[in-house]
Amino acid sequence: MTISKRFYNTIQVLSIMKSKLSKQEIQNKIKEIFSNNPSPKQIKKVKTLASSKNIKLTNYKKKFCNKCLTLFNSSNHETRIKKPLKIIRCKSCNYISRYKL
Repeated sequence: MTISKRFYNTIQVLSIMKSKLSKQEIQNKIKEIFSNNPSPKQIKKVKTLASSKNIKLTNYKKKFCNKCLTLFNSSNHETRIKKPLKIIRCKSCNYISRYKL
């Protein structure tokens, strides 16, 4: 990715953040982005928007990898359940996420 594209993407995210969206509008925007298949760039944008208004991504956090930000589907992750934990391994970067059941 060239510097100009990175610069443009950061300006685009900052312009959304500067537009003084309300917390409810940002929540609606997050729902809209997750309703279709988001790319890692879009997931990163969602995380910055959520952190700008202190919105918790509790429902969406388990749907993507914390390291490479790819959305989980049936082919790119492996799920295991051991007594107190649900273990999800991303097949693209081999990152392991552990969640309490």
